[in-house]
Amino acid sequence: MALIDDRDLLIHEPSLFLDASSVATSVLSATDGIVSSGTLFSSSSDFETPGIEFGYVVVVNGEALEVISRTDQNKIVVSKPRLLSTDTEIEPDTGSSLNLEVLTFARLIAEVQAWVLGAFGIDASDPVTPLDETAILNPEEVESLIALRTLARAFAAASAIAPTDSSLSQRATLYAGLAAEARRQTKAVIDLDGDGIADATRHLDVVSLKRS
Repeated sequence: MALIDDRDLLIHEPSLFLDASSVATSVLSATDGIVSSGTLFSSSSDFETPGIEFGYVVVVNGEALEVISRTDQNKIVVSKPRLLSTDTEIEPDTGSSLNLEVLTFARLIAEVQAWVLGAFGIDASDPVTPLDETAILNPEEVESLIALRTLARAFAAASAIAPTDSSLSQRATLYAGLAAEARRQTKAVIDLDGDGIADATRHLDVVSLKRS
């Protein structure tokens, strides 16, 4: 299970889905989008089969929007980016014959999450103490580290594709620095036996055991 999704990346860096789209995976695209009252309709699109729902991001005429929900095979509710998922939805501008593309960084998120969990000693295939992400009792802290490392890698990869775009390399450097700082500060509070009680507090360079 992924600890973060595309929406989390969007909130951290709204330009990601525009400027680093070369690194993302395109789930679907169309040119017949209609936006009205916060709903995006596309008669040529199938939002249901790929499972496009809350957590995805769709770029509509150069604007990255949150997907709030899927109401029909051809309809999704969208919003301009909000700080919190519980905030009131922000309707995008109305329009028709709009270009749309659903992009995802799911592959990169999965790679970064695997690295972070492994660095914390969390491995579902461990023969002695198999653990997965559900063993983490403070997921929000770990999620932030995953998001920052994903952003750093995304902009670095985009910069490699477009080396003359200095803004990409600058953002890669920025997020690499933020991720390095988060790595030093982030701890994972871990339940080793599934009883919901913290058994270990791990940093990426130190492991200390503590039973509550």
